[in-house]
Amino acid sequence: MVVASPWRRLVASLVDGLILVPISLLLMALAEVNPLTTPTTPLQDLLFNWVPSWAYYVTFTALYGATPGKMALGLRVVRTDGQPLDWLTAFMREVVGKTLSTLPLLLGYLWAFFHPRRQAWHDLIADTLVVRVGQEKP
Repeated sequence: MVVASPWRRLVASLVDGLILVPISLLLMALAEVNPLTTPTTPLQDLLFNWVPSWAYYVTFTALYGATPGKMALGLRVVRTDGQPLDWLTAFMREVVGKTLSTLPLLLGYLWAFFHPRRQAWHDLIADTLVVRVGQEKP
């Protein structure tokens, strides 16, 4: 398996952000919330940003092994044994793991730059790897 570089993963994440930001803005517009004139409440932030993001990442990762950003960059998330993810593993990685990776100043993401298998904390929690497409099997 050829493990993806943290830089390639970062670019894939930025592509996903280009998809998620308009979705959040659309949800806010439909709810008649204008974040430019009124700050959002924690509940609004959860409903318009976090929940759609979690749904996006878990669904794409469980069904396809990759978000559109990862697909565009030729990446796939697999279990460390090379098998595809199930829904529980996708949830543990994308919601629980990424939340823990984010909280201490993104330290969990930076971990991938120094880990020998390029695993971030959310990969370690879910026992996953991000690999280059076509090079997943040993």
